Amino acid sequence: MKNKKRIKSSGSILLNQHIDTAFTFFANPSNDPVWRTEINASTLNGTLEVGVEVSEYSFLSKKAPNNLVELLCVQFETNKAAIFETPNGAPFYLRSERQVTAISGNKTAVFYQVEFDLDLVKYAVGFSLPAFIVSFKASSDLKKYLRQLKMVLENKAQKSSNQIV
Repeated sequence: MKNKKRIKSSGSILLNQHIDTAFTFFANPSNDPVWRTEINASTLNGTLEVGVEVSEYSFLSKKAPNNLVELLCVQFETNKAAIFETPNGAPFYLRSERQVTAISGNKTAVFYQVEFDLDLVKYAVGFSLPAFIVSFKASSDLKKYLRQLKMVLENKAQKSSNQIV
């Protein structure tokens, strides 16, 4: 995996949600299909902890409509961080970093960063694209994902508070 060009994109958003709820949902890749549009399915193969395997099926393109990426949880700390990475020998490198920070009782800052091989895009579309275009698209998508995550978690909180009698 040495000497490969990688794309790194990150973003953060403030959620009106308690850190426990935000982290539990955000850190678990099984919830990714709800807030990341390209994810068809994501299965956590065990308890969310260091060493657990994740099978992620994503729509990369018409050429790769259900691409499987196997990931391992390489770092996990409740209500702080969950980091997933492809194991050695994977065809393409991918790293997903998810962090949360409590701001106040019901406010949580979420940080999300992805890093991946540029060759993954070449595989998906069948030809090379300039890194700056891929980087721009990844950054744009990541911002959309964070807005969707905020909507999902804040709607979830709203529904819960409406049910309290």
